[in-house]
Amino acid sequence: MLNNEDTSLLSVGEIVLILLNKGPTLARYLREHGGQLELELSNKSRVQLPYERVLLSLGSNIEVPENLKALNKDLGSLANKFNLQETWEKLKDGARQLSVEQIAHTYFGHLPSSRELIAIVMHLETSCIYFDRNDSFYCPAYPMQIEKTLADIKSLKGKKQALQSLVKSLQERKLPEPLTLEHENLLKHVREFAIHGSSYPGCKAALDVLRIIEKGSKNKQKKAWELLVSVNLASKDEPIELEREGIPVDFCIDTVSQAESIQFSNFDKEDRRDLTNIFTITVDNKHTKDRDDAISIEIQEPDVVLLGVHITDVASIIPKDSPIDLEAASRNTSIYMPDLTINMLPDTLSEGVLSLSENETSPALTIMSKFVSGHLESWDIFTSYIKPDKVMTYEQVDRVLLSPGEAYYVELTAFQDITKSLRSLRRESGAVLLNRPSLNITVIPDNPVLIEVEPTDTPGRLAVAEAMVLANSLLAKLCTQTNLPTIYRAQGKADVEAYETFLPNSSDILSQYELMRKLPPAYMTTVNSGHSGIGVEHYVQMTAPIRRFCDLVMQRQVSHMLKYGSNLYSTAELKSIVQCSVTKLKRASSIANGRNRYWFLKWLENQLDDGIDEYQAVVLTANWNGYGTLELAEYPFRFKALLSAFHRPGDFISLSLSAVDMWSRTPKFNVIS
Repeated sequence: MLNNEDTSLLSVGEIVLILLNKGPTLARYLREHGGQLELELSNKSRVQLPYERVLLSLGSNIEVPENLKALNKDLGSLANKFNLQETWEKLKDGARQLSVEQIAHTYFGHLPSSRELIAIVMHLETSCIYFDRNDSFYCPAYPMQIEKTLADIKSLKGKKQALQSLVKSLQERKLPEPLTLEHENLLKHVREFAIHGSSYPGCKAALDVLRIIEKGSKNKQKKAWELLVSVNLASKDEPIELEREGIPVDFCIDTVSQAESIQFSNFDKEDRRDLTNIFTITVDNKHTKDRDDAISIEIQEPDVVLLGVHITDVASIIPKDSPIDLEAASRNTSIYMPDLTINMLPDTLSEGVLSLSENETSPALTIMSKFVSGHLESWDIFTSYIKPDKVMTYEQVDRVLLSPGEAYYVELTAFQDITKSLRSLRRESGAVLLNRPSLNITVIPDNPVLIEVEPTDTPGRLAVAEAMVLANSLLAKLCTQTNLPTIYRAQGKADVEAYETFLPNSSDILSQYELMRKLPPAYMTTVNSGHSGIGVEHYVQMTAPIRRFCDLVMQRQVSHMLKYGSNLYSTAELKSIVQCSVTKLKRASSIANGRNRYWFLKWLENQLDDGIDEYQAVVLTANWNGYGTLELAEYPFRFKALLSAFHRPGDFISLSLSAVDMWSRTPKFNVIS
């Protein structure tokens, strides 16, 4: 104890000053029990403490009321008034060990009373910065220590004031003026918490702000985001998924610098075949800017057709391990969202130099196939340079195929006939030919969200997709024949009956859903494995080197083998690339799907505002007296809704949309009886 009393001499009922976690307080001694002291606090609760937690024994030197609360309060108020700076000035150069009586005597100028002594100890143990306790003595603090403590107190006071002024302004839907650095730090914490939640290390600072603001969502992250939106520090439609996943939008300086120096027109034509005189087209969506493949059709005889798939030769332009290549490896894939596209390669390359354009000559990796009477007779793979005659959309191809008088009708009809035959062969080999439609969502600032359902089984889309399957399967065959280390795309055999793969069509929503659930996931591997879903023995993905890093890597591998007869990447390197890519591809897919879902829900919300709230849906799964999974009949959009015990998979039901929660990305649909 500070007054050197022997705790073994304490009398039952004696008042002592003890140290609890929250600070010093008066208590009444009851007994010694199990090597500890049992004490009664002012609120009549009991505690057991070790002997060293007793600061002072007061004996009978102080008149104590029956209720200790009042005395605790009075002495605490007295302790808060003390300032021991002058006392410290007098004692700092003397003894390093001071008793509490010495400090109290110096402060008061007389022998302290019991009340004064208790108050001094309370002050020393709570808010005093001038003395530090060492066992039963106090030591004067060093000047630098005091200076630091005062600075910390000032900083804490500033933070508290900043917190109060920020909260006051946010409640009024405005920012404080002036906006200090402390305000900015707090707002940064609020934003990071809104995005990352409790996993954010600085979430306590954000929660301090949110705790004071009473109004707002019960979901603290949502509340934080709404606060930022209310003061224009965030957009309610901002793609926070990117920040949450650490996806960069801008490219680093070295990458941009290298990209600006690249000119496709200067490529080396030596060792490349000139295919600029063959009829060649690119076919993509109407909004596509990164065109990385083209198709050529050359009718040599009535039953002899040369079908070429030409992939823009990114590998010849971007060296392995260059700044662009390293950043492409980090990004791994382009991410396409309704409101934003984040390219794997700088935009000047993805949408400019490397993108195949009409009447412009470009280097390519060509897969040339010879078909006789609709059957594949021979094939070859080589580097080339091409000059597309026409940039077309799928819709334009469809129109030409329906109009014999249109330009390119003969060539496109021959193309369609070949790809129909190839598709039939794959079906016979067990391919699962799904054709679920997709959502095309157009977002233009300050305009309504536009929704369009795009079928995937139109003539143009089916023909181009089949050509890409042919190209990738032949590239895989080349890799297998030459024992080239390869990143294969594989899929195990589905546990389905043959007839099940023939049934689904774009209007059979339930069958499509059930078949998709039975398919094992496709995966990347360096082991030569078959792809049962596509119905081929060997398969790679190499037709999108502008937007998929593994495609670029494999294009480099094949091009290097064609030129030098050896591999550029080892199997170990490819395994490492696959391992890194898997997580990044899943993350990118999740972000893209999340943004599509967000904007479709935004469209639903706008529809609801316009009074449109009734929809038809198909039940995909149903639980007794619980939630089921449904898909809208007119739009490929899935969600959960509360169903009755009588609903079964396949049922068409009418729903009423009552609300949309944009934060949780969930619609609230109610079944219409």
